[in-house]
Amino acid sequence: MSGAALILAGHGSHVSANTAGIVWSAVDRLRRWGVADEITACFWKEAPAFSQVLETVEAEDVVIVPVFTARGYFTSEVIPTELGLTGNTTLRDGKRIRLTPPLGEHPHLGSVVERQLRAVVDQFELAPDQTAAAIIGHGTGRNRQSRDTARRQAGRIREMNWLSEAVDAYLDDEPNIPSLYERTSAPHIIALPYFVADGSHVRHDIPRALGIANLDAVNRVKDRSVYYCEPVGSDASICELILDLARETGLPFQRRDSSAKWRRFPRAGRRALLQALESERILQFGQVMVNRERAWHRDNEAGGSALSSPAALRAFLRERPFRPLATSADLPAGWRVDLKDAQDAHDVIETIYPGLVADWAANKRGALKCESLEEIGRRQSGMFKDIHRLPQNVIIMTLDKICGNCVREPTWWSPGGNGGAALPCRSACNLWLSTARQLESSAS
Repeated sequence: MSGAALILAGHGSHVSANTAGIVWSAVDRLRRWGVADEITACFWKEAPAFSQVLETVEAEDVVIVPVFTARGYFTSEVIPTELGLTGNTTLRDGKRIRLTPPLGEHPHLGSVVERQLRAVVDQFELAPDQTAAAIIGHGTGRNRQSRDTARRQAGRIREMNWLSEAVDAYLDDEPNIPSLYERTSAPHIIALPYFVADGSHVRHDIPRALGIANLDAVNRVKDRSVYYCEPVGSDASICELILDLARETGLPFQRRDSSAKWRRFPRAGRRALLQALESERILQFGQVMVNRERAWHRDNEAGGSALSSPAALRAFLRERPFRPLATSADLPAGWRVDLKDAQDAHDVIETIYPGLVADWAANKRGALKCESLEEIGRRQSGMFKDIHRLPQNVIIMTLDKICGNCVREPTWWSPGGNGGAALPCRSACNLWLSTARQLESSAS
């Protein structure tokens, strides 16, 4: 092991491609910048999971940047617990793992907020003394710190004495979003989601709470004009801010811009995959076929749309429609990737099935560490606490519903598998856990 790895930790979603998509877009850009030897992402609701991502990188120095706008339940409790971190720096298994503050605490994010507000004022020629800003965060009753960054941003706008008013409001906390109409009096309100991604909260939940129907036009609510902004995470400077946080750990993360599109991926399992490809000439990996020249869906060997970048491939496979489980057995067909060299085969598979190559290789050498439902349930403090106490019939129904439509085998449920020939699953995924809770609730 050697070098440095940069991992972006995001929330992910079961309903929106954009929530994790903004994080993957940042990963793509950071890979092009060549700032680390291995660059990847991990998520709560998508793959690779928080709890599994460290197994995908070989680097001795690992920096994790939480791509969240606030220090709250996920950044203070979930991420450290799932990753097994003991503090800002953790030494384990030959790795030095450093956890940075969340993106929302970067001091320059305030300039992003100001820039977006000014853009709306200029576009619609609003009078600042007749305009209020509403900084809308997520918030949670599980961690009061989750409101701090949005509150500070609203306070900063007030101190500038530029707009007539500035308030903070929260999707899942108090003061709630509808209250901003009583807490402001200006005829114009600019509502700015203090969120990273343009996901379901930004596209649906916040507009519903605001009482607006058209996100791209001026809305009239309670005799007020409401202007809705893009979330702060959509700003082009976000990757620079992520890089600043990573550098504060003491590692240089120097830019070495490159035109190579299939580089800087996590390396665990890479050698085993390339050896298998060299030996077998044509390798099937889930629903993907790959040889030294090309990767394609197994159902369209004759060809398909030529996709030439990780972003294009990811968009084609994740968004038509959105597939929250990357390994679900409904991978869209009609595509191909022409490889410049055999090494690109690994990066293509890693794009399609994030984190799976590492588990596949570990399984083949008999080193896969599976995690039981009991182990998951005992470390959880939220809705999955004691998940191992699920009724047996609910477990069987969930195995059928989720695992029955997945290219991976639930090795965590039936250890030993088939001698390493299949694609293993070493831990129940978030979609499995969420579905199990839903089935349990509906059965009670």
